[in-house]
Amino acid sequence: MLQNPFFFFHVTLWSEDGREERNVISNPPKTTRVLMGSLVSSPAILKNTTGEQGCYFCFPDLSIRTEGKYTLKFSLMKLGTEDRLINTRTEIIANTYSDPFTVYSAKKFPGMTESTELSKAFAKQGLKIPIRNDVRPRKITED
Repeated sequence: MLQNPFFFFHVTLWSEDGREERNVISNPPKTTRVLMGSLVSSPAILKNTTGEQGCYFCFPDLSIRTEGKYTLKFSLMKLGTEDRLINTRTEIIANTYSDPFTVYSAKKFPGMTESTELSKAFAKQGLKIPIRNDVRPRKITED
C-alpha cells in the first residue's frame, strides 16, 4: 500500500479561514497564478526522525507571490485502479488544511528559521529539499 504509484497529493491555496480559494488573481483580461511550484506530489517512502518508515508527500518548491495570510488545502487522490487506466477517473479520498500562515513581502520578511529535524532527516535520505542549518539574524535597516 505504501508504494502504490496511483496515490498523489494536490495542493491549493486558500484564505486564512479556508473559505475562499486564492490560487489566482483575476484582473481581466489577465489572470495571474499566486501559488507557484509543483502542485502535485507522488509518495516518497522515507524514515522519520525515530527511524520509522512512512509514506510522505513533499512539496519542496512551493512559493506564494502575494503577501497575506493563507492556508493550504491538501487533497489525497487516487488515479484509476491498479489493473486498468482506461477510462479512469481521479477520485478524491480525503482533504485536509494546513495551519494558517503569513506570507511577507521582501521588505517585511523577518528572516529564515532553522530547518526542522524531520526536514533534515529527509534530506539525508536524498530528498531534494532546501535545508538551513545556520540561522543568522536579519539585519534591520532604518528607513
